[in-house]
Amino acid sequence: MLQPVIFMVGFLIILGLFIRSIMALSNRLSDKIAQTTFDQVERVIIAGIVLGVIGMFQPWIFLGYKYGFMLLLFSTLAFIVWSHITPAATRYNEEVGPETTITQH
Repeated sequence: MLQPVIFMVGFLIILGLFIRSIMALSNRLSDKIAQTTFDQVERVIIAGIVLGVIGMFQPWIFLGYKYGFMLLLFSTLAFIVWSHITPAATRYNEEVGPETTITQH
């Protein structure tokens, strides 16, 4: 009877810490990262998700499953965190083209 309660309390504590870390990183990094850098990091994270899925579903090497699972796990967590960060606004100049504006708070 006590074991499920301990599991749920531990799970909720870990979930709460993850949510707090997302909020802290979002407050610290939002509107400070250029759009191009934001897009590059997002592509790397998505590539990690794709490689993790490929590693998990290939039937030849067990190590591919083991490392594919870990890569998929961390890439998914990274994507969840990264999706809460807003890149800096891009300012458009009609003569020159898009310029990235980084605001300081």
